[in-house]
Amino acid sequence: MTAGPEAENPNEQTHEFTCDVEEEYIPKVGMTFQTLAEVGLFYKEYAKRAGFSTKIRNTNRCKETKEEMNQLITCNRQGQWTSEVPYVKKMKPICGANCPARIYAHVVKITRMWRISKVVLRHSHPCFPEQAQMLAQHRELSLEFRRII
Repeated sequence: MTAGPEAENPNEQTHEFTCDVEEEYIPKVGMTFQTLAEVGLFYKEYAKRAGFSTKIRNTNRCKETKEEMNQLITCNRQGQWTSEVPYVKKMKPICGANCPARIYAHVVKITRMWRISKVVLRHSHPCFPEQAQMLAQHRELSLEFRRII
């Protein structure tokens, strides 16, 4: 009998969560887009349907032309950090959960199209699609509410 990764550190618990989303909205390696903005909107729509928020983690630019060459977009709960402000005093507390969910897109030099080259869909935290409209990134004002203001 061989020992799995759980046997190495029995105190460490690893949970992986995936989200149920329609096939047409799931990002896949090899998908191409005309612009970087389209890549961002596509992943943001997937995130809304899956129940999480996104953030742009890294963008690399060409030194000569200053054009974007690639971009890493991650779940907003990516990373693990500690804050100097106590959690109780925060107005909008968001904690890092070391979430691996991300996509990586780069521009193809010949066609100038944007291509998704890496996709990780699993999360280290549960996602709640039914509550996605409550996340700041996906919140929108309705016409009725705009008339009241």
